[in-house]
Amino acid sequence: MTTIVAVSFGLVIAALLLAYRSRKLSIAAFARQVTRDAASPRDAAFALGRTIFSAVKRGRDPFFLTRLLAPLGASPPDVLRKSGCCSGIHRLYITCLDAIGVRAAQISVYSAVSVHCLVQAVIEGERVIIDADYGVWYKHPRGGAISLQDLRAGVVPIVEPFVLDQVASYTDSPRTRSAGYPDTAYYRFDFSQTRTANWTRSVFRRVIYAALHRLTKGRVDCLLLPPILEWPEILLTLLLCSGAVLSVVVKAFYVGVRP
Repeated sequence: MTTIVAVSFGLVIAALLLAYRSRKLSIAAFARQVTRDAASPRDAAFALGRTIFSAVKRGRDPFFLTRLLAPLGASPPDVLRKSGCCSGIHRLYITCLDAIGVRAAQISVYSAVSVHCLVQAVIEGERVIIDADYGVWYKHPRGGAISLQDLRAGVVPIVEPFVLDQVASYTDSPRTRSAGYPDTAYYRFDFSQTRTANWTRSVFRRVIYAALHRLTKGRVDCLLLPPILEWPEILLTLLLCSGAVLSVVVKAFYVGVRP
């Protein structure tokens, strides 16, 4: 019985890793196609942002495998094919940037009524904050780019569109929207509360955040996650492996203390 369980577990892990490899290759092919004429990494990053802004329909993030795994988020190719909200769109954007050698991570801005995800990318040595969902990027009031640290220090950015001739569409509506934030309370962000993840999406995330915030003395708010953790295939693999290791440890402890 133990052998059957071990073999089944190994097959599941192998299937997840093969799916990850295949899907990552598809994202890389898409990113290279979009940026083939870009003259610089900066041009490539904004070309990807423009394409994702107009090509991805706005809607719910697709479930990965099952609704029960919704906390893991959507797989990037599913967002590209189906739809995505701000978190899914920027997960897709981060993995596309990673495929062309641009390091990026998700950050979240907060208003009194909302949490909104966007991306901080390191482009030619400069930290640049881009919102591919709304086709805008954040500029420092003194000119140039602005970083996560600047926002948390209370600097209010200038929000400037980089998509000028395209619109975003929706899965459940014929309406479209141009680049830029609407003038509503949802988008009146308190930038000093900016963090590197949306920890409010589920009870599970809120519990994890409370523990990490205490353990790191608040540094978790500035911890940029690597792009590989934007893949639910990898997250599920890590969870399963962690569970397997924990079960072995518990079993060994139980055997050791049993009379």
